[in-house]
Amino acid sequence: MDQHVEVVLNCTFDTADLFSDILKATDPQAEVEGRIDDSAKQFVEGLVGYDPLGALEAIRMMTLPFAPAGVIPAAGAQSGPAVSEILAVALLCASAELDSSLVPKRVDQELCGVISERLISLAHELLNLATVRDLLAADKFDDMAQVAAFVRNNGRWMRGTSYPEMQEETLTGLFGAPAVDSGIKALVGFGVEDALAFLNTCHQMQMDQFNARSQGLADAFNSIDMSTTHVPTDEEKRVAIEGVTGLFNPSAAQAAVPIADVATEAGLSKEAGRKVAEFFAASVPSGDAEEALRTYLDGNSPVRAHPLFVRDDLVMTIHPALIADAVKSGFEDALKNSAHWETYAAHRGKFLEDRVADLFRTLVPGVTEHHGVEYFVPATESEASGEPSGYTKLVEGDHLFVLHDVAFIVEDKAIPLSDRSRTGELSPLRRNLAAAIAKGAEQASRMKQRITQDHGLRLRDGSWIDLTDVREIHSVVTSLDDMPGIATATAKLAGAGLLSPEDIPWTVSLNDLDLIAQLVDRPAEFLLYVRRRTEPKATEMFMAVDELDLFLLFFRMGLYVEPDPVLVAREMPWLGKPRLADLRRHREQVPGLVTSHTDDLDAWYFSLHTPAGGETGVTAPKPQMVPSPLAPLIDWLRDNGIFAWLSIGATLLEGSSDAQQQLADYPGDLTSHPAPNGQPRSIATPWGLTKEDGWLLVWMTRPDAMDGEKVVQRAHAYMVAKKHQLGYLRGASFVYDEPTGSIIGASYDSGQTEVPPEILAELVASLRPLGDMDTQAQMTQRRRAAERAARQTKKKRR
Repeated sequence: MDQHVEVVLNCTFDTADLFSDILKATDPQAEVEGRIDDSAKQFVEGLVGYDPLGALEAIRMMTLPFAPAGVIPAAGAQSGPAVSEILAVALLCASAELDSSLVPKRVDQELCGVISERLISLAHELLNLATVRDLLAADKFDDMAQVAAFVRNNGRWMRGTSYPEMQEETLTGLFGAPAVDSGIKALVGFGVEDALAFLNTCHQMQMDQFNARSQGLADAFNSIDMSTTHVPTDEEKRVAIEGVTGLFNPSAAQAAVPIADVATEAGLSKEAGRKVAEFFAASVPSGDAEEALRTYLDGNSPVRAHPLFVRDDLVMTIHPALIADAVKSGFEDALKNSAHWETYAAHRGKFLEDRVADLFRTLVPGVTEHHGVEYFVPATESEASGEPSGYTKLVEGDHLFVLHDVAFIVEDKAIPLSDRSRTGELSPLRRNLAAAIAKGAEQASRMKQRITQDHGLRLRDGSWIDLTDVREIHSVVTSLDDMPGIATATAKLAGAGLLSPEDIPWTVSLNDLDLIAQLVDRPAEFLLYVRRRTEPKATEMFMAVDELDLFLLFFRMGLYVEPDPVLVAREMPWLGKPRLADLRRHREQVPGLVTSHTDDLDAWYFSLHTPAGGETGVTAPKPQMVPSPLAPLIDWLRDNGIFAWLSIGATLLEGSSDAQQQLADYPGDLTSHPAPNGQPRSIATPWGLTKEDGWLLVWMTRPDAMDGEKVVQRAHAYMVAKKHQLGYLRGASFVYDEPTGSIIGASYDSGQTEVPPEILAELVASLRPLGDMDTQAQMTQRRRAAERAARQTKKKRR
């Protein structure tokens, strides 16, 4: 079983067992609250009296997924940061009960036993209790309640949702701009580079000390004469005991690092280092342990913005995945209600817009760009019934990217979740998501409506963007922050009334969009992913927390949803009655939880960005889409600048591997069997599930005696006529040379070709009637018969 699936199943079963046990109580909700209170007491009782820094190091060693730099921890260890945070919060509460007149106890084996045997399992149970608490507290578990549960659950479990290098690049871009940097330094006394340098250095120095303690233990044992005749001396025993104690029962000085030393190593002054340490230091929660842990379980960890323990001029990080979020939330909190906020807010929006524009240039080379689009829409129903020249309401959109017949409308939202939203409080969360996602979707939908109806946009200056050729429009809403479990829950957002089910946008974070741009090998792959990702049924069938899990599942399996065969047959009756196999596949598909698919991505990324302490080695393979036999044709279309190369390429990739192979075989089959009369051979393939989205794909050959350009024109005319007969909107033709088997021309049409009605009628009349077309079942039978005949011929030759 996949390790990620196993972890999810085990967690689900544990929660189900706990839920069943809780329901036996007379008052289940009171039972949950009572267990939370009891857990808090056990945490504090187990940790009180001990040195907090040494105790935190013991917690880190037993909970965090330690592994060599760049090595991906096992799935079962990836809950470690959440457990370590719960114990760190409890440790803060326990430290409040320390007697200042007494020296705290050093970590000993008794504490280590309590942590490993009781408190870690108690923390896991507490996390499961939080899920049970959510279920019991919900008046109704509708779509909005489920979104709120996702948010709370992410606040409890999810840390470091993007790679550290990407997070730091974003932080530097946000807070390193001169105007913002000067404001930050005026408020807190240091800048973003200072903060990152100090925090990362602190973590690395802790790891260096841990490695030194580990090496010390190894050296101690290596120094002892291990021969059977040797009796260890008292000195050897002392060295061995000190090695074991130093590693597993560290003192504060062995666990933490002097603030001054961190500052020096980070290239900061001691004064600047102390300011950073004090700013990010976790304080004792104002309430009791029960209240502090409830705050954590509500999804708003008390140490989210404060990842440091500071005591007696020593400092240590709780865990490194807190660093980036702490810097962003800490700096934004400092800027709020200050004279510098407006400067930052404006820069934040501009930063996101510029980065998104750069990424779309990478994803769709040659795209035509429009940014900060100010255009007119109708202000009244009367204006809506008139011409665009009469529109009077001025509105704005962030980006419009157009390549031939495809348009991407992109709205950028740099709005983070508020503290109240993080707890899943419904009203603040709904308002927050309305501003962060729903507003962008509405703005994109407004522009899409004008393009669809008016075939262009009338701009503020009176000029006109002609979008007559656009046939495919995709809405995208980008966010500056990662929103795991929210951005991917578009079906739930639609069910909650935040998105329109008929016009679902692709909601994606900046860092996920960046990684997708690095992974895509062909622009057609990107367009196909957006098509699949925004298919309404897909958002119901594939449930994932992470956008990259969906993207990598798309690479592996296509993210394909079986269409309703009855509706397809009704739309295109010439395909014949629905086949039993199609009916069965559609009936048997059920929604599924998408677990982690990012192991290969992690390996590739870390091999390119070697973490501190890691060894530079061979670059791991980059995750790629399943190879397509149509790739040479897709690349030829792009390289030769064929109009609509992007949409044609994505359409060719739409089919299954078998279907793509069948299309890829057409040119060879046709060119290797020329027609006896010297005329071109051709095959036309209806492609798609509806007339609106369907394509007609035509393959034709150029006989040796015929002019290539004339055959290309002939293929185009045939494609236009056949497309008209079928009622399809778009079509493409491909012409291959019979002598060489190479492609020599291609064309596209979605209404651009002006054919006189009488000629079009004549062409259509010359075509086979739709009723004479082979159904899918007949084509399948013919293909299988050909395969059987080929196998029999091969046997006879043997």
